[in-house]
Amino acid sequence: MVPDELRTALLAVTFGSLLVSSSVVAGAAAMSLEPTPEQPAQTSESPAVSQSPAPGDDDVVETFRDRMASLDTVVLTMESEVQTNGNQTRTAEQQFWVDYQNDRLRMERETNQSETITVRNESKTVIYNDAENTVSTYNNTGDVTARVPLDRTIDTSKLSYVGTERIDGERTYRLNVTPANASTMSDSRSVDATLWIDAETHFPRQIHIATDSENFEYETTSRFQNVTVNASIPDDRFTIDIPDDAERPSYESNMESYESLSALRNGTSQTVPEPDLPEDYSFEQARVFDGSDHHSITLQYETANNDTVTISTRGPTAVEYDDVERYDEVDVAGHTAYYTEFEFGGETTAVLTLPRDNATVSIVGDLSKSETIETAESLTDE
Repeated sequence: MVPDELRTALLAVTFGSLLVSSSVVAGAAAMSLEPTPEQPAQTSESPAVSQSPAPGDDDVVETFRDRMASLDTVVLTMESEVQTNGNQTRTAEQQFWVDYQNDRLRMERETNQSETITVRNESKTVIYNDAENTVSTYNNTGDVTARVPLDRTIDTSKLSYVGTERIDGERTYRLNVTPANASTMSDSRSVDATLWIDAETHFPRQIHIATDSENFEYETTSRFQNVTVNASIPDDRFTIDIPDDAERPSYESNMESYESLSALRNGTSQTVPEPDLPEDYSFEQARVFDGSDHHSITLQYETANNDTVTISTRGPTAVEYDDVERYDEVDVAGHTAYYTEFEFGGETTAVLTLPRDNATVSIVGDLSKSETIETAESLTDE
């Protein structure tokens, strides 16, 4: 059997792209171990929520969480529509094949701009871009799942049962999702998050997130279709049929993960940043990427409350941040840096980029603006 922590990590990969668009993990399994195809769940006008008797409120939520651990495989299609500031709409369709027992994943992603195929296993990650006819291969020399950004929502958000509701004629349980930091959110920000799970399988059918603040509006709807769980997936599904004329990079690349600072310092020749962070943050892990023409190092720090900060150092950037409207110029120890915030799933994420002559430093996480700038100032001499 696969350890529960591995199963959970891989499940986060399955819905990782959903986290980018909605910050809600939607993971569960069918009631039995037999393959269970689901009927497509299309957007429809939702009827009033029924308050008729159903399993106990806590039972619905607990069963939803428990089902995560029972997945052996899952195949599904996820369709997402994202609207920002009321006038910018992006759509994406993603197909997933995940084999939890053998630690491997295939994802096909189609957006307004591109189509990509990603295959990941214990040794390599291969990404093929169909529109550009390019392929990139990365060695997974560390623990594959250690590099998966595990979503905090499933552990820290409050899920509350509202009632039953029919989507396309199928009975679902409607759950409200309350961010863990809802009590400390500013009065100028509101978040409305709703999750619908199938009443029979406890697998998600639809998720809707709406975030509204003074500077940013964000709304996404994601639907899960053509779902099959615990069915055998052929081995050839985890390979990519790449055209002979596909462009391949001329450099070799390697990615390594580290679980301690001492192992990191002993294992890389790159300069390891030493940020001055608030004392409740401790080192969690690091990732080092080495290529013939690209190098980067990323450190992740966390608190006991699952607040996270990542600090990355890479080569000089060609991005003209002066021309990017959402960034504000800030002073960092006499250097010009660029700062913005994203409000996402009820949480505010600070983003600061500090371009230097020989490197670019980026800080992303749950710090305040002043804390982010202070952290950047501690890195200006490196």
